[in-house]
Amino acid sequence: MNIYHYHITSQGDIFHENNSIVDESLIDMIYKNMEFNRTDRFPNAKYHLQFKDEELFLTVEDTPIVYKRLIDGVLYMTKQLSVTFNPQDLRCSSEGYLYHKSNIGEWGRLSTQVTMQLSESIHEWGRYYIYKDEKVERVLEPLVKKDELFIHPKDDNHCFGCGKGNESGLRLTFVFNTNTHSTETWIRPPKVMMGSLNIMHGGMIALLCDEAMGKVLTGLGIKAPTGNLSIRYHKPTYMDQELYITASLISEQGRKLHLKSEIFDQNNVLTASATGLFIRKITHP
Repeated sequence: MNIYHYHITSQGDIFHENNSIVDESLIDMIYKNMEFNRTDRFPNAKYHLQFKDEELFLTVEDTPIVYKRLIDGVLYMTKQLSVTFNPQDLRCSSEGYLYHKSNIGEWGRLSTQVTMQLSESIHEWGRYYIYKDEKVERVLEPLVKKDELFIHPKDDNHCFGCGKGNESGLRLTFVFNTNTHSTETWIRPPKVMMGSLNIMHGGMIALLCDEAMGKVLTGLGIKAPTGNLSIRYHKPTYMDQELYITASLISEQGRKLHLKSEIFDQNNVLTASATGLFIRKITHP
């Protein structure tokens, strides 16, 4: 059995003894047959494959799969190997690199070229990123999550605040912290939320606070409609800016759940706050 050592760079180039591999049939063979290295040899080589009388051990700078081209909605790792591009399958690393779901190694990295192709559709969303084009809007989850649970809009939900099924709705995504039992979201208010003088309508402020508190309960797996909502308007909430909304659980007494929410402007100034009483639904046997 002949043993060979290969290395895959972060841009998807494959090297053997400092020589770049350009034979496409060999590259396809490697990708089609590679698997995790479950042998007890060469532990630095994360991937391994055996083909006829040859055995290959592969080290990688990042992931084994790098998508080098995006053509007509298809991501190509080689001319023969590809996956359909889906914004829901995008992830972002803490270093700012983009990844897409893969059938090898779970995630494939997007090359610099593909990342540049998508750059016009990638925007900042708080401390995260969001993908937006004519048809899709999707918050990008981190490649490695810590205490975060992302609550995305659902197709069958027609809620004005968080339902994807409502074409006129806000389609808000919330991030639930599993340790602090709190939620947060960011929004640049659309004109439909305007009151007068370029200030957000007070009812829309109440909606945002109610949504944020409700998503705390969603994160906790609790179904409880709003029983009471109290809003305090500290300062005008102006439209042309990204707002930060947060909410958390204050206390729980039997079926009664008390929560609070706050809205901050782009300068981190508190503009509105709310407290809410939510009544846990009774589960019938």
